[in-house]
Parts: sequence; C-alpha cells; structure tokens
Amino acid sequence: MEMAAALPSSWEELSPDLLGLVLHRLPSLADRVRLRAVCRPWRAGAAARRHLLLPAPLPWLALLLDGTLVDFHGAPVRCAPILREGVFRYLAVDNLAFLVHDDGRCSLVNPLSGLTLHLPKFVPDVRRALQNLPNPQSFVPRTHSKVIVSSPLGLMPDPLVASKVRDGRSLDFSPCKDHDAISVRLRRETRIMRISDIAFVHGELYAVNFYEGLHVLKLDASHLGKPKSPSGFQLRIAEDREQQQIYNYGDDPSYYVLRYLAESNGRLLMVRRWMSIPQKAQLGYHEKTVQFEVFEADLTSTPGKWTKVDNLGGQALFIGTQCTKSLLASQCAGGVQEDSIYFMHRACDKPFSEYSGLCVDPLGDSGVYNMRDGKITPFLPEPVMAELQRKQKSLTWFFPTDA
Repeated sequence: MEMAAALPSSWEELSPDLLGLVLHRLPSLADRVRLRAVCRPWRAGAAARRHLLLPAPLPWLALLLDGTLVDFHGAPVRCAPILREGVFRYLAVDNLAFLVHDDGRCSLVNPLSGLTLHLPKFVPDVRRALQNLPNPQSFVPRTHSKVIVSSPLGLMPDPLVASKVRDGRSLDFSPCKDHDAISVRLRRETRIMRISDIAFVHGELYAVNFYEGLHVLKLDASHLGKPKSPSGFQLRIAEDREQQQIYNYGDDPSYYVLRYLAESNGRLLMVRRWMSIPQKAQLGYHEKTVQFEVFEADLTSTPGKWTKVDNLGGQALFIGTQCTKSLLASQCAGGVQEDSIYFMHRACDKPFSEYSGLCVDPLGDSGVYNMRDGKITPFLPEPVMAELQRKQKSLTWFFPTDA
C-alpha cells in the first residue's frame, strides 16, 4: 500500500525528471512540441527542464513548392503556413524562411514563432527582375538562389542577411533591422566570376568560385556602403585553374563537381561533391553522387591554401544548394552519424525544375556519405522515402531550434 501511495495517481503527475528523460529521447522537435501540448503539468514540467541542454533535434525537410515541413518520420509539422497569399516563393534559411512576395517585397519569418522581419532593401533588385522577365516562372532561378544570416536572430542586435543572386554572379547584403544595403560582384580582372557558394564565419562573408578561389568580404552593418576593395572582396586563397566543373575522360564516365562552403565548429570547410554523368544524359537530373572530398581553409599565411581533411572532428554536415549546416553528431538526437555528409538530390535542390515538369524523384540522389569508409547509405527509412517520392516535390533542409 505504501508503494502504491508513492506512485503518481495519473499521467499528469509525471515528475519533471521523468519528463526530462523522455524529452532527451525524442529526436524530433515536433514530438517534443507534442509532449508539451499534452497537458498543462507536462508543459510546466518540460519548461522546468529548459535549463538542461537537450540534444539538437533532427532537421526537418522543407517541400519548396507548397511550403510544407515534414520530420524524418515523414510526419507533417503543424505550424503557420509558409506559402501564404501574396508570397511568390520561399527559401529555407536555417530555422527561417526567406519569403519573396508578389510585389517584390522580401522578409524573413520563423514558421514556428511567427516572428517576421522585413528586408526593404532587397525590394529594388527583386522588382527589377520581375519587370524584366516576361514569364514569372523564369524569375524563380534568376533572383535569390541562396540566403544566409550572419548569426541567429536575437543573438546579435542586427545580423546581416546575404543573398546570392543572378545565377551566382552577384550578392546582395542588408541588415535585418537597419535600412542600408549594398550589391557586389566577384570580379577577376575585367571578368565577373560566378560564385559557387557563400558562408558566414566569425562575422565575415566568404565566397568560393568554381576554380576554388576563396574571397572574403568584411562587413560592418553600420558602413555597408564602404567596401574595402573595388569589388568588395579580398582574395584569400588563389584560384586553381586546373579545377573544373565538368571532367570529361573520353569513353570513361564524365563527372560533374559541385562545391559547397560550410562553417564547422569555427572552421571554414569546402566540400567537393563528385557526381558521375551517364552518357547522353541531361545534366542536372540523372547524375549520381559517388564521392565527397572535404578541405579546410588554412588562412594562417598569405595567400592561404586548402588543406584536405579525412574527418569532420565528430561533426555531421548537412549540405544543399539552399541550406547547409554542421552539427556535432554526438549531441544530436536520433543517431546522426559522425564524420558523415548528409546530402540532397541536386536536381530537387533547384525548385525551378518543378516548373518545367522535370522533378520526378526528389530523393533520387540523396543519402549519407561516411567519410570513414566511403560508403553511401539512405538517410531516411524506406517507407518515408517512398512517401516523399510520391509527392514529387523539391526538398531542402530546415533546422528547427528547441527554444
């Protein structure tokens, strides 16, 4: 009888310690939210454990054409609609959505909290693109192809927003709250260089081109109109003219190489993604990823250099054209693999493919590349893969925060 008296009389009386143990074992943020929504005592008990650091939740998958978010189990996430009336399209930006409105306005919104920040200085560029393109669908790939933020909203008083635009030939910058902005292009002598990827590291913006030349743009939110060099960029690692985007080997398979930048535990990494191209295949839809190479930017000398690394120091990289992030695998829920690269299908990382009806398999070339053994495995269970493939919608990463 004494033991029975010590037990809780209902689930509502579950202790905060037990609730904390349950929260630690839920890899999906959506499941953690559902737990807190069961009843008021559980919500209060979970709040009492907020001081304990929970494992980073697994990323979600964002369906770009309809604005839906799903977790790693394929379950839809209940949140405010991302694509709403008057929104033309959106890009995933870590735990935010960058919205492009029908009239050219742009904003950042947190789908979970509803927090919205308007970016007025992006408007002229978007409106010019809309006015100059007779077919609005062609507007999709030709303005903002990637958007990044220098720091999480709320961590710094006025973080910077950087956008890669015009098929990688220029970048736009704007503070989240102020009203100054600049647009710069990466130039080599008299030629405009195409930018492969961009990343913020320690408050500085880095850009890499197809020849793996690394440039830095040191930005000050209060003096954006005064770049330190004519093009705005300073060269940190020289180009290697032997590097190519497409490698042809006669009768042997050809290869297409993409290059990504990622900040990982304070380091700047460049990732080479090697994809084989079937003969007579249309580039962008049928290549298959076969290997990754990772290089760290060594900037201790001038000029700097890329140094190849064979591990990620226990981190896991989630890479994609729109959104790339590094997470410490041991602190992630759900069995994230250390020293591994989670990658999306390239064709379905480009939402304009859906407008031409060419997006067939959103997970056709996706998976997990283990740097230790070079093997590639699926990153989702087979039933979830099958369900998402039936949707035929482009996917990208979305990284919710457990606030």
